Amino acid sequence: MHAFRRGMRTVLCAVTVAAATVRAGAHQARAQTSPTRILESVRVDTRKPIDFHAAAFPETLYVGQQATYQVAVFLSNDARSRLRRNPEFLPPELRGLLAYELGRPTRVPPSVIEGAVYEAHVFQRALFPVAPGPLAVPAPQLTYALPQSSSYFSREERFVVRAESAQLVVRAIPTEGRPANFTGAVGVLTATTRLDSAAARVGDPLVFTLRVQGVGNVKLLPRPQLEIDWASAVPATERVRVDTAGPLVRGSKEFDWILTPSRAGRVTIPVVHYAYFDPYLQTFADATSGTFEVDVRPGVLMASEEGESTTLLSLRRPGQSAGVLRTIAAVDTPVRIASLAVLVLSPLPALFFAIGGVRARRRAARASRVVGSMERMEQLRTGVAGVASDLRAVRRTLHSAIADRLQLPAGGLVSQRQLMRALRRRGVTRATTDRVVRFLDELDAIAFSSEAAESTTSGMAGDGQRAHWMSPSHWAQTGATLYAAVDAEAVRGGGTLPPDRMAMHIGGVLLALSVVALAPKLMAQRSGESTVNRREIGVTLARPAAPVVADAAPTVGKASTLSERLETDRRAVEAYERRMFMKATELFGRVAQSALRDADAQANWGTAAWAAGDTVSAVIGWQRAARLNPLDASLQERLTMLPSGARGGLADVPMVPVPVLLIVALLGWAIGWWLLALHWRRQHPGSAGGTVTLPHSSAGTGGALLLLVGIAAGGSAWWGRRMLDPHGLAVVSRPETMHVAPGSDSDAMGGVSTGDVVRYVELREGWRRVQHADGRIGWLPAGRTVPLRDNASGR
Repeated sequence: MHAFRRGMRTVLCAVTVAAATVRAGAHQARAQTSPTRILESVRVDTRKPIDFHAAAFPETLYVGQQATYQVAVFLSNDARSRLRRNPEFLPPELRGLLAYELGRPTRVPPSVIEGAVYEAHVFQRALFPVAPGPLAVPAPQLTYALPQSSSYFSREERFVVRAESAQLVVRAIPTEGRPANFTGAVGVLTATTRLDSAAARVGDPLVFTLRVQGVGNVKLLPRPQLEIDWASAVPATERVRVDTAGPLVRGSKEFDWILTPSRAGRVTIPVVHYAYFDPYLQTFADATSGTFEVDVRPGVLMASEEGESTTLLSLRRPGQSAGVLRTIAAVDTPVRIASLAVLVLSPLPALFFAIGGVRARRRAARASRVVGSMERMEQLRTGVAGVASDLRAVRRTLHSAIADRLQLPAGGLVSQRQLMRALRRRGVTRATTDRVVRFLDELDAIAFSSEAAESTTSGMAGDGQRAHWMSPSHWAQTGATLYAAVDAEAVRGGGTLPPDRMAMHIGGVLLALSVVALAPKLMAQRSGESTVNRREIGVTLARPAAPVVADAAPTVGKASTLSERLETDRRAVEAYERRMFMKATELFGRVAQSALRDADAQANWGTAAWAAGDTVSAVIGWQRAARLNPLDASLQERLTMLPSGARGGLADVPMVPVPVLLIVALLGWAIGWWLLALHWRRQHPGSAGGTVTLPHSSAGTGGALLLLVGIAAGGSAWWGRRMLDPHGLAVVSRPETMHVAPGSDSDAMGGVSTGDVVRYVELREGWRRVQHADGRIGWLPAGRTVPLRDNASGR
């Protein structure tokens, strides 16, 4: 708050608002709240040498309407004479309110209040609520000190006085009767227009100014929409003047547009209707400007509508970006999953053949062992001298032969249970299994008994029948018979599919998957992304003198349904033909927001924005379109029209056919591994039956070359997708200084211009660390950039 005026020893703080005004154009007087209204609504406590009160008028108001907050200090004669220093005032913390200091403080001469003489000082402040609902203004605080005696060296006693808190009820602006062009202005307003020149020429820019003035918070008055059919209109600067000398906040706000005439002749400046809400009469009204005519002479900077002959830019036709090169966005999630499956499964045939070669060598070794065991069993059966030396040798030979035949280690058949399980799993019948188990049990009982040992050492002396039963030849013949039964009944190879056949099947499936699932997906156009059929429109697009500068992202709506998109696109084309570039930019922006993967829609939005002088939207639209269809030469040409900071360095769009490279990479990878599988199959003929048509040297060389081609194409596709991905890129919305550290007080490192492309690096406390297209890395305020990639888009 303010201090007391010169010659006074106290600082008395307060804010008040008067609630009286005269509606512009109506000449109707309204009741006005007195600047000392608080003196009538509070009661002074005569027990205090200094009393302190606060109040708000009116207590119920609308959003954007001015409210009164008054603070009054009542000073007794004794306190005024004893004060040595100015009191300290602690104002309330205002939330949800905009405040302005109003006029000068009001001094009320001393008067008798309940037997005591008090002098009152009133200060006032204007408050503007910004949102509906109840609001509380906290109690302010006043601190002062008074000496304990009249002596100069007397100690002072400190006092703290609190005023009342004020309550406000803020009502929303009514919706009933709200006009279509109402944008939120509140107050009592009038409007006037003017041109900076009485003469105009086609192609020469003019400054058109709309001045809105009256009672209200003029700083928050929004810019209206301006449509002129004979010229392009580009929003320019704004100027505000606020007057707080009176009891009501009033002032003016001027909106400038850059008009570029496109038609010669006598034209009319249209009437501007500025809708606002009058909170005093609780009605909506229009501040209407006047109209006047201007003579536009033919010019040379821009051709008139009749007989255009200068350089033309055209809108995009539907399907102009069709085909396999249409969009990088076709590489979506299903394609990624299928690509990953091909990458992982393609080496499996070659691995199966390599494993099959190892298994073939192992089978050959096992086959040689089985042949050796069978020969030994035959020698035991025929009683070759020196072979059947004892029954233990018969047992060992039969046990090894069965283990080799079942392709199991001999140590895995030690117990009776393991032997039965192994025989049954290989398909041996239960009867044969029982015979083998009983035979081995009997052989064990005899071979390791004392009688067998004695008969072996004594040469089988004794009874002839007993000697025959104990002879190794008898047991060898029986074991050979049982082995032959096991060999006939047991399955061979475990019944599994040979690795070479499995590899051939998997190779064919992978090739079919890569061709059938990926190529059509990448080459097909996405449904619903084509806009309405439109003819090629050639239009002269001259850059206005002053481009649009925006503090935030371009605000456009979104056409949610196909019918809305068709209608919006038709209206956009009509507005573009009529040179209403701002309107065309807004409509094309809606279409672009509903078709984020349509390169044509994005390009048309950028073209209309370029014509309207909206550099930010032009950069966003053309950059999106070029990244969706990088091989389109016309889009690459339009990028060259942008400022240097929007088409170089990290803003560069390389002409890389990512979908084609991805197809080549997947096919080269799959076919290369398939040829290597054929090569390894030829090297291991024992692992496959049949023949191979290709020589193994040609298959191996071709497979290696295709693998290299696939890896190179895959690396190029990855690099291209990374360069074309707009994630993390942004466009500068207005000129700004780049700093070496976050904070406006840090050292500067050059500036950035409207439309420059930067990459986000780091975010900290409302500042962004960015990399500029020219390589500089510094800090910019977070609100000075617009993301190139829309949050709702997906890749």
